Amino acid sequence: MAEANLSGIPNTTDGGSSLNEENKMEAYSVHFFFWGIIVPVIVLFGLIGNILTIIVLWRKEMHSTTIYYLRALVITDTAILVFAFLLLTPISISNYTKSLKYFREIIYPMIFVPCNYVVMTVQTINVWITVSVTIERYIAICHPFISIRLLTRCKALTVIGLTTAFSVLYNIPRLFGTKASPLKSGDGYMIIPTAYGESDIYKEIYSGLMYSILIFIIPLLVLFVLNFLLIIELMKMRQRRVGMNVEEDNEANMSLVLVLIVLIFIVCQTPGLIAQYEFLSHLVLLKWLAVSNTLFIFNSSVNFLVYTAVGRKFRKVLFRTFRPVLFKTLGACRVELSNEADTRTTMYELTVLNDQQPETDQTESACP
Repeated sequence: MAEANLSGIPNTTDGGSSLNEENKMEAYSVHFFFWGIIVPVIVLFGLIGNILTIIVLWRKEMHSTTIYYLRALVITDTAILVFAFLLLTPISISNYTKSLKYFREIIYPMIFVPCNYVVMTVQTINVWITVSVTIERYIAICHPFISIRLLTRCKALTVIGLTTAFSVLYNIPRLFGTKASPLKSGDGYMIIPTAYGESDIYKEIYSGLMYSILIFIIPLLVLFVLNFLLIIELMKMRQRRVGMNVEEDNEANMSLVLVLIVLIFIVCQTPGLIAQYEFLSHLVLLKWLAVSNTLFIFNSSVNFLVYTAVGRKFRKVLFRTFRPVLFKTLGACRVELSNEADTRTTMYELTVLNDQQPETDQTESACP
């Protein structure tokens, strides 16, 4: 087994992988296309969307227990975008173009271990917060009578805190699995596994089996089942919508938003699960990792679009938040257009007067 996310970069510094030079350049070209071209665009738009999401979710109008989970999600999504970009984009450009040698052989080997630890930690938080908020929505929609007792602000913050603490501690072994080793030439470093990283307990159990179970298999199964039950319940609620009050309608809308987020999550995470099993050749696996890692990053960039397109309350608060700025900008544009129109009118009037002036002078000179 092999981790799917951010660890499938073919030997970034010394070229000592099992691939020949032609296959290696083929893998580099695929990585460059996805990580060097597509990922920066995804990250740019994702960061803009996440910043807008943060502004809206921290408004006082957004105060339900679900919002606390969504706040944790957008923070981890933003961290994934930033650190995944640092780990993937520069090195893919460097490997493909043979440029940025100092980054490839000095900077990247030094930042890989801490950045990889941060990405894996926030990925673990992100996955289990997604599971937690899905359970929260399932209880709120399918078991509304016990939701009042179970779904409280204190319990939501406790779940988020415990999830964060577990993720930070669980991923500590990754700090000791790889290291930067000096090149034989002495003018750079390469990333190699440590003795602990080469051990069966790390490779097969921790990095392989446990990673697959905790990050993919259990979360995807839970999300699939709960999402299926939520969809059924939402369809029933839609059928009896005439008798729904405002609160029930808002709960249904919030759950619909979450269902879409989870569906996107499942689609984007499933390719990473496939990469865990060694039935693909090395070259095909590296190409597959280019796609799966891109989808992993894409998943952290699209929630704003879901919130805006489907979430009524989110859309309302978003418009209310930025309405003064929007109206001020439109007002300034109108004033500028009005001034420009007045200027054109004045210039036109002056032109007409100038055209009439010679006739007036001739009339005056003809008088006795």
